[in-house]
This record gives sequence, C-alpha cells and structure tokens, in this order.
Amino acid sequence: MSTAKRDFERFVIWLHQPAVGAPSDVRRLANLALANFDALARTSRQHSQRSTFLVDLARRNLAQTPDGQPNIQEIAADGTWPWRRLRSMTIGPFRGFRTPEPFDLQKRVILFYGPNGSGKTSLCEGLEYGLLGSVEEAESKRIDGRAYLTNLHARRFEPPTLRATDHQNRDVAVAASADTFRFCFVEKNRIDAFSRIAARPPAQRTELIATLFGMDKFNDFVGHFNESIDQQLTLTAAKQIVLTGKRNALLADQATVNGEAQALSSLTNEEANLALTHSEGMTYAGLKALIGTAETPGRLQELEGILNAVPPAAIGLTRQGLLSAFEAPHLRLEEVVGITAQLQARSSQVSFKDLYTAVLALQAGEDDHCPACNTPLAEVKANPYEKASAGLIQLKELGELQERLATAQEKVATASRELRRQLGVLSAFLASYEEQETPVFHYLAGLAAEPAGDWWAAVYPTHQDGAAVTLDQILAIVDRAEAQDRTSALARLERQRNIAERDRLNEFRLAVQVQDLKRQQLVDSLAAAKARIAAFDVDNAPLIEEVAQEARDVARDEPIKSAYDRFLTLLKSYRNELPGTLMAGLNETAMNLYNEFNRNDLDADKLSALHLPLTAEQKIEISFRGNPQVRVDALRILSEGHIRCLGLAILLAKGQSIQSPLIVFDDAINAIDHDHRSGIRETIFESDHFADTQLIVTCHSNEFIKDIQQHLSAQRRDDCQVYLLRHHIGNYQPRVTGNIPSRNYVVKARSSKDALDNREALASSRQGLEMLAEKVWRWLASHGLGVINLQLAGVGAEPSLRNLSEALYKRLNDSATFNHPNKAVLVDTFGRILGIPAANLVWTYLNKGTHEEANRDDFDADLVESVVQTLEALDGLDLRPGR
Repeated sequence: MSTAKRDFERFVIWLHQPAVGAPSDVRRLANLALANFDALARTSRQHSQRSTFLVDLARRNLAQTPDGQPNIQEIAADGTWPWRRLRSMTIGPFRGFRTPEPFDLQKRVILFYGPNGSGKTSLCEGLEYGLLGSVEEAESKRIDGRAYLTNLHARRFEPPTLRATDHQNRDVAVAASADTFRFCFVEKNRIDAFSRIAARPPAQRTELIATLFGMDKFNDFVGHFNESIDQQLTLTAAKQIVLTGKRNALLADQATVNGEAQALSSLTNEEANLALTHSEGMTYAGLKALIGTAETPGRLQELEGILNAVPPAAIGLTRQGLLSAFEAPHLRLEEVVGITAQLQARSSQVSFKDLYTAVLALQAGEDDHCPACNTPLAEVKANPYEKASAGLIQLKELGELQERLATAQEKVATASRELRRQLGVLSAFLASYEEQETPVFHYLAGLAAEPAGDWWAAVYPTHQDGAAVTLDQILAIVDRAEAQDRTSALARLERQRNIAERDRLNEFRLAVQVQDLKRQQLVDSLAAAKARIAAFDVDNAPLIEEVAQEARDVARDEPIKSAYDRFLTLLKSYRNELPGTLMAGLNETAMNLYNEFNRNDLDADKLSALHLPLTAEQKIEISFRGNPQVRVDALRILSEGHIRCLGLAILLAKGQSIQSPLIVFDDAINAIDHDHRSGIRETIFESDHFADTQLIVTCHSNEFIKDIQQHLSAQRRDDCQVYLLRHHIGNYQPRVTGNIPSRNYVVKARSSKDALDNREALASSRQGLEMLAEKVWRWLASHGLGVINLQLAGVGAEPSLRNLSEALYKRLNDSATFNHPNKAVLVDTFGRILGIPAANLVWTYLNKGTHEEANRDDFDADLVESVVQTLEALDGLDLRPGR
C-alpha cells in the first residue's frame, strides 16, 4: 500500500469523525475517491485530468456510494508496538538478492557496510517492504511495485520474511503497517531533500515537513486536485435560458396577433390624416391616385412631363440697349476727334515737351555737362536741365490733354467691343432660327472679331449708301429677341410653380410609401407570428427535450460541485494541519538532539529554543544561546550542514516521541558532513537517548562503522552485530559476511593476547590507549580539568603517548578537590601502566607502534597482560563528557 494512499485513508477516517461535521455527500465523495485511489492518483491537474476523471466517477457512482466510514485497517496509536526488537529477516528473490539470504537481527545495534552496489539499498528496501508493505522509491519512479521489486536474474520476487521478539520474548511474525512503522526510517534522500527545499524561496517551502517525514507523495497527491470542477459540470441552465427566450419571443408574437385590429385601425387613421394634410376633403385613395403610378399616371407624372420640356432661352437684348450700344462708341469717338484737334493746334508745344522730357532723361548720366555741346554746366549761360524743368511746368496743360486723349481712345475701344458683343448675340439668335441667309445675318457674320475704326458708322447714326442693312432692320430683329425674352420669363415663372407642386407631391409619395411599407410589415409580422405560434412546439421539440435533460444534469451536478468544494477545502485543511500533527511536542527533544549533534560548536551558537511549524505557512524558528530573546528563520540562518543536522534531529525526535522500538538509518550518515558525524555518532550510539531502541545502520564508510565500534561502551559492545556486504562473484548474489570480528581496539588487544600474539596485542593496545587517553582528556575537560602540560620533542612534534599519559596522571593527582567515582580508577590504571619503565620494550611499542623486525626479543607476557587489563579497566569506565 502506497504511503500516499495510507495518508489519504487517514484523512478519510478523520473526515468521518463527527467533530469534523462533513456533509453526507462529502463523505460519499471521499469514499468514492478512496475506492478508486490508484486510478485517481495517476491523474494530475494538467488539462483538468483529475477533475474530469473525478466528475465522470461521481456522476456514475456518487449517489450509490455509502456515506459511512469504509472498512480501513485500524491505525495504530503512538506508543503501541506489537514487538520490542526485530529478530531476523530472510530476503530474496528481492531486488539485488537473487536467492534467499538470512540475516540475524537480534542485536540492538546492527551495522551493515560495504561498497556501493553491494546490496545495502536492497536490504533497506526489504526492511521497508516488510515493515510498511511498499517501497517508496518504486512510487517515486512511477514503476509498478512488483516490477520494481523483482530480481532481474531470478525474474520473480518473494516478500521478505521478518520476525521479531515481542514483549514476552516470543518469536513473532512482523505484519506490515505503514501507520505503525512509517517513522522508523531515516533516509539519506529525505535529509538531502530537506536541505534542498530549505534553499528555495520561502513561498516554495510548504512541502518542507511533508518531505522530511516521507509525506511528500500525499502532499503531491493533494496538490494535483483542481481548484474547481465547474468547467466539467453542468451548473447553468443555458438551454433553459434559450428556450425561455424563445417562449418570450412567442409571447411577443401572441401580443402582435392580439393587437392586429388596433394596429390596422391606427394605420388607417394615419393614412387619412396624411391625405388631409394635402388638401381639405382629400382621401388616402385620392392622394394615391393624384400621385399615380407607372401603370395609372397621375398629376405627378404630368408635372414631370411638363418640366422635362426645354423652355425658350433668354437672349438678353433690348431695342434701347442696342441703341445705347451704338451711341456709346459714336459719342466717344467724337470726343477723341475734339481732343485730337486741340493737340494739333498746339503741335509746337508738343515738340518742346518731348525735348524737355528727353533732356531730363539725360540728367542722370550727364548732370555736370550740357547734353548738346558737352560744355561744363559751370561755363554755360543757361543750365539746360533747369530750363527743361521750368518748361515742363509751363506745358502741364498739354500733358493733361494728352492723358485725356488716351482715356477717350480707351473708352472708344471698350464701347466698340460691347457693341460687337451684342451684335454677336443677335447673330446667334438668327442662327437659332436658321436665318443665316438674311442680309442682317450676312452683315453680322461679316464683322471682324475685333473690328477697327468706326465700323458701326455704316448703319449708325444714319444709313450710309451702299450698306447691306439698316439700323431699323437690326432693331426689328432685336424686337423679336426682346419678345422671346418676355415669353421665356413667363415660362420660368410657371416652371417654378410646377416644380413646387411636383416636389410637394414627391414628399407625399414618400410618405405614402412609408405608410404602405408599415402596413405591409404589419401584415407580414402578423402572418409570421401566427405561423410561429402554430409551429413552436414542433420546431422546438429537440430543444424542449434538451432542456428537460439539462435540468436533470443540473440537479445531478450541483450536489457534486458542492461536495467537491467542501471536500477540497477539508482535504487541504487536513494537509495544512499535518505539520502541527507531526511536529507537536518535538521542540524540546529536537533542540536537545541538535545541540548534542553540534556539541563542538561554541555555546553561544547552540540553540536556546526551537519552534517547529504547526501550519504549512509557518517557519522553523530558532533562538541562539548567545541571544535567546531573538527568534530567526532557521532555514535562512543555518548553514547547509546545520540544516541537515536539524532535519535528522527532527526525525529522531519524532521516533522518540512515539517510542519507536526501531530506527533504520538508510545511508543517512552519508547525508551529514564529516564535521558533524562524531557528534551524531556520540548522540545516537553512546548516549542514553536510544538505549532501548534497536538501531540498524547501512553505510559505505568503513571509518564510521569502525568509530561506532570503538566508542560503544563495554557494557553495550556485545549487543552489536556487524555485516559486511560485497559484490557478487558472478552468481548475482551479494556476498554476506556476518561474523565480522569487533574492530574495537581493546577487544582486539584481548583477542590477540588470548591467542598469545603479544605483538598484535600491543599494536591494538597502542591504538586503544590513544583512543582512551583522548576520551579521558575530553572527560576531564567537561569537568573543568582540561588544561594539562605536555612535553614535546621539538617544534611541530607530536606528543608521545607516554607523555600524554603522564600529563593526564599528573592532572588527576593535582586536582585534590575533584572527587568523582572514576578518579580513583583512573589514577590506579594510569599509575599501573606508567609503572612500566619508559625504556621497556612495551613502552617502545606503545609510543612508536609495532613494526616488522627480525630477531626481536620476545615481549614480557606479564607486562603485556597488565597493559591489556589496564586498558580494559579504563574501557569499563563511563567517560562520556559531563558524566
């Protein structure tokens, strides 16, 4: 069973609690989702996959789904454990194990080490499957569980067989329970993910706690529900709106039919009133007859015919006008003749005027010489320029007379042109009547366009002999043109009256067209309304059926929408409350574990308070001992290494809070940097925090496994089992060695001594004494006695082991006021080992180590035994800091 499904089951159980108050349809929907969990979990929010799937499911099954709590495996209460320690596991065929492999798990501390690919992960996944019933990695990779767990070479898998020791020391089978054992696992991947999420922006840290506790799958499952399923539901009666609109239109049709008589009567009154606006007593039919049509022409067509006739043209000539035109050039010419006679009488003066004018014109270039003789003006008797100016003044009247002559000549020309124009009009008049052969036309046609001289003198003022026409003949033609103009004026006046009458009738024609169109539209609308009323039910039968189905769909989908909205709200609320559920009561324990992990940090950098979030929106906040009043965001302040320590501390605090009998470290130590591993090792394996907890560790670090064995107390050392896993040798089965001897130096020294191998006994004793001396020094430091005096052989030299032992021995003897049960034993043991002379071969080996040397004297067996016993005495003391 997947962890996400089990978490959803917990939600369903919570949802059915009376205190939650979930409506019946919400409980039904939750039960339906649980029954189809696997298919539902394969969908996502993209393209509304999940909402589409869930809506289809709800439409088919929601009404038939019971609203009571489904039969779900009981969730174990915290602290209620069916056994106290694992006893054994047989694994295979399973993942990397091709054949069954038994493991003895009766010890409190079980250590597995070996290179990558040697089967450690398969081993942990076997424990995970046996305890939880599923393997999270298969779910993460979306691989079918059976395919993921099958051994490639055996092509099958068998569930691992787990057995345990219960509280009555009986051998019992282990039943998988995700609820009971989910917090027994501390995995490297979770700690890594915790540190990575911590590096994200605050808005993206909502899944922080879910990831740490392995609930990220449930978190993802909840996150893939669409915010709304409205798009997949029928919630609006759209077709009903259409049908209602059509029925409303039908009501309008009925109103149209009901108002037929009144509408027709109103149109008839409008038509009668329109006719009366034309004339008193006029009827609408009479008005239409007056307007007429193409088939039955009326007054309007008659007026159009009259107005289409071309009226006589206006000539614009009169007898008096032409006589005046003849007289004007004649009179102007007489004036020219008179002025010319006056000028001729003063012709000599004209010559002098021209001379004076010419002299003055030369003045600009010859103003200092006489223009005639070139004599300087200073030498002449009379200045010619002054004489010319004076002469011109005297001849002023002559100039004015010349100007009058020019003006009179221009007037003659203007009058001549006007007379020629009028005669041209008269010529066109004759041509319009086709009288080109008459004498008058010939005379007129023979005139030049710009005739010169007194050309009119042949007919005016008196007829000259030999002229083709007379003035009277010309005037007779003008009289005819003048009579035509009078007729044309009368015709234009009548035409304006006809135009006014036509325009008025056209206005009535348009008004009549509007009235006729209104009547036709009314008739058409009445006919259409009557047809629609008659055909409505038939034409809209499909729509009426769709409206009925739509009503059923809305009635079906509205409860689904209501149930989903409430269901999603409760589901998110449950998910958001998970941090509070998981973190409740862990602050103090997690803080203490974190401080012990970081025991080598400055005291000011350790935590004085830890505030774990109780909602998804809250932060992990901490206060440091150096400034306990200030709370800060832990994920923003702490380094990545410290964040990893914090994640591990939270997981272990959770295990302690539920009194878990087992914690499995799946390569978790490798998620922690080297600076913190010693503190974590001491906290987990040497302190009393997990003294009653079975610890199973997989690790590829030989040194870490060695350090665990070295620092386990003598009282707990026998309760430890070490397994070595190595690569297969061609049979695709990991090589498992379970009788790995202890790597503890004191144990190895005793084993070598019992085998009469004094050299190896001393070699291990040297390493053991180094370890124990360092432990004693740290223990003294925890009691304020860490300052010692050491002698060094030179700059950069390391202190010898004897010098260190002597310094510790002296520090113990000099601290007269320090009283502790361990003090007497320490003084005695260091005294005994220092009682061996420094020059003795034993100390040579303890100080420098053993090397392969030929012809070496044998060691003193009693001294070697004394050394080993001394180390065993030291090893038996509780030298944990602060104890």
